[in-house]
Amino acid sequence: MPSFSCLLLFLQGAWAAVIIQVPSSPVQAGPHSNVSLPCHFSLDPPRPIDVDFLIVRWSLRGKNIAKFDTNITVFRPRGAVLDATRLPEGNASLYLSDVREEDAGEYTCFVLHTPDSAEGKVALKLEAPPRLTLGPTKVPLGKPINFTCAVSDFFPDGVSVKWLRDSETLKVDSPPAKRGANYLFYAQSVLEFTAQISDTGVTFSCHIQHQAAKDPIRQDIELKVVARPELHMLTRPSGKRFLVAECLACGFYPQNVTVQWLQNGEPIQGKIYESEVEQNPNGTFSTGSVFFPKQDHFAASFTCQVQHEALEAPLEERIPWEPEGYFRSLLTWLVGSLGHLVGLGMGVGATLMYQRRRAKYKQAEPNDQTLLKKTSKVRRENPDDVFVI
Repeated sequence: MPSFSCLLLFLQGAWAAVIIQVPSSPVQAGPHSNVSLPCHFSLDPPRPIDVDFLIVRWSLRGKNIAKFDTNITVFRPRGAVLDATRLPEGNASLYLSDVREEDAGEYTCFVLHTPDSAEGKVALKLEAPPRLTLGPTKVPLGKPINFTCAVSDFFPDGVSVKWLRDSETLKVDSPPAKRGANYLFYAQSVLEFTAQISDTGVTFSCHIQHQAAKDPIRQDIELKVVARPELHMLTRPSGKRFLVAECLACGFYPQNVTVQWLQNGEPIQGKIYESEVEQNPNGTFSTGSVFFPKQDHFAASFTCQVQHEALEAPLEERIPWEPEGYFRSLLTWLVGSLGHLVGLGMGVGATLMYQRRRAKYKQAEPNDQTLLKKTSKVRRENPDDVFVI
């Protein structure tokens, strides 16, 4: 009798309640993906978990999936992972790979820590909420375009799309879905639209409803309306020898624009006059820039460059230019250059002759009477026409 009382007191001191924690919401997984089913447990009052007194069992619709009872046993044909090293921490989560439709359902996580036990329910749904992409945000003024609401990576099939302009419903659509290589579905809804200036800053929305999403999935874009500028070049007078060049940028929107003159690809040095940006009756804008080329002696290539956010690259137009008297100046320069070359050649020839004669006189000795006589004879016969070196 005393020994029975001692055993009862020991069991009362060792007893602790098992507390199970599992997610209250279903766990979602796409087809052929991997998923973890969370299950955590603890003892109350708190104390260390002794795996010698521990049994963990996962089951689905009454069939065992995996079990720990001293060792791990897996019953699922495609495998499952129940990590025994995490059990002393109170982590009894189950890892499943390559989940399929037959894996969906309500799983039971059973934990026995002698003498108490508890279980929790984890629902696995084979579904994936859609991803949403909406565009474009920058649209051309007055030209029909297609807004695209792309819905991807959802499961199962079936999605509803609603288009809104601010709070106004424009279109409700149920586009057909196709299955992708990842076993998930994708679909696309298109809204045809022609933007006006009054649409600038308006919010367009795409709302998606799908069974895997508790609330509708929504994406908004704020519309940006743009119009490309048109570039026109005028010269006065016409031709290459103009005195004034005018660059006109017309019909652009919004109004921020940059007009720049280039000379042979570099910013020019000259007189430039820019007009104010003016609004056209249709709401677009226009501006101009006037350039007076510097009348120097060199021909050049002038370029008017327009930069605007509606352009992918700057808009350019080039014109050649020659100053007044360019041909005459060029001919004078060529003749002068030719004369310089001729004069240089004569100078070189005279220098060579001088060096040769000087070398001959240096070779003559003082007793060379013959050379001295010839020199004296020349001086006597031509006393006023003697070339003295």
